[in-house]
Amino acid sequence: MCGRYTFTFDAKTLGEAFDLVPPGFTIVKGYNIAPGQHIVIVRPERDRLVADIAHWGLIPGWVKDPNTSPKPINARAETLEEKPTFRTAFRRKRCIVPASGFYEWKVEGRTKQPFYIHPTDGDLFAFAALLEDWQGPHGEVMISTCIITTEPNELMASIHDRMPVILPKAAWHAWLDPAVQVRELKPLLVPLPAERMAAYPVSSAVGSVRNDGPELIHPVA
Repeated sequence: MCGRYTFTFDAKTLGEAFDLVPPGFTIVKGYNIAPGQHIVIVRPERDRLVADIAHWGLIPGWVKDPNTSPKPINARAETLEEKPTFRTAFRRKRCIVPASGFYEWKVEGRTKQPFYIHPTDGDLFAFAALLEDWQGPHGEVMISTCIITTEPNELMASIHDRMPVILPKAAWHAWLDPAVQVRELKPLLVPLPAERMAAYPVSSAVGSVRNDGPELIHPVA
């Protein structure tokens, strides 16, 4: 799964990476971004890409009460077409969650050791994600998202049995284009090559969402 990540870009860096229209909101960095929070996404809008804010936890349009419904933070790549919660978004409403890295916990006996995983080239991770814009009975709109996961590559297999789908830059346009068919997208839902990622253990302090700061990504022995 993917349940915690980091976002350490400023608006200029994000804009240059995706050739974005400047966002109309203040981008806040985070070293311990967690489900239920509002996060930065990149999505298509007419003939351009824009940065937006979405609730991390998908709320399909057919949900009657988002306060009581499940809000999945991840969607398995293997079953996107089968699950009603994800089917429509996979076909027509896709986005990218930009990240500078993510955390995963390795379980050994009773011990859970968090690891920080980041790009080896110093660039960013582009998580493949789904988008929904739930509309309430009084016209209120709630934009939400979830991150797609897949089987692990060689690096991640030693830590966890799932990892986020991380899109190479050459795949961004196709993923974000609502006209692209599902059959063309399925080949993208694979693990990023292990050589493009690095991982190291970090402090267990990342386990608490109340902790947030650059010290969380410092290596520990």
